[in-house]
Amino acid sequence: MGTVVEAIYDGETFRPVRKVKLPKGTKVKVIIGETLLDLMEEIEGIKVNANIEEVLEDVRGRKRVRY
Repeated sequence: MGTVVEAIYDGETFRPVRKVKLPKGTKVKVIIGETLLDLMEEIEGIKVNANIEEVLEDVRGRKRVRY
């Protein structure tokens, strides 16, 4: 299962916005896509505990749901 880490790029490195509990030297993958489809292709296969249709409706602003 993946973990989403919000970070700020300072021109050389990505610095997490919040403290991250990872061992030093842990390999991570940063995904930056042009479109939602790019992102969806990259994260395909990651297990989630939410219905994709509910998530898409929330993203589109039709309703607000916390996951």
